[in-house]
Amino acid sequence: MMNDKAQMMVLESVLFVITILVSLIFLYQLSPTSTVSNIYTNDLKIKGDEALQTLYNDKVPAVELPQNGIPQDFPKNKLIYYLITDDHSGLISSNLQYMLPSSTMYNIYISNGTKTVFWCNSNSSLGSSTPTTLIEPITISHYMIAIHPDLLNETRFYEIHDHRCKIATEFVDQGYNGSSYDVILKMCYV
Repeated sequence: MMNDKAQMMVLESVLFVITILVSLIFLYQLSPTSTVSNIYTNDLKIKGDEALQTLYNDKVPAVELPQNGIPQDFPKNKLIYYLITDDHSGLISSNLQYMLPSSTMYNIYISNGTKTVFWCNSNSSLGSSTPTTLIEPITISHYMIAIHPDLLNETRFYEIHDHRCKIATEFVDQGYNGSSYDVILKMCYV
């Protein structure tokens, strides 16, 4: 009789432990996931979107323009001006550096929908010309712009850009005659 009682107590203990473990696993599955990383990436996405929109809406300061000014139909917003003149150091040092958190690394790409080309990164003002390896989680902001193919003709606007910009060499020279480009800002916190 004593052996039967002892065996029942051991069986009850084992069943109790299994019930507790199953309950803990069930509660763990029902618990909400951590949102800390989502908060940071959402915040960075908002700042990236605002930065691209601000660059598009801001006018190019007169000190950055050529002495004889720019033609009437040349775009005067910073985003297109910096892309057409390939002035990524001006873009970074005078604009993005202040719009994005200092602990941000980023790469900027240009896409026409079928082809995506690296343009610059957060170290481009220091001479870096290759994409930076970003750390997960990566946040991506987009801004669609329109640049008429005539604006990429170096003979027409020679006083503004005396060389073929990356958009011209990668897209127009390769047969793309559209005017829509997507500026892609891929970012992460360091």
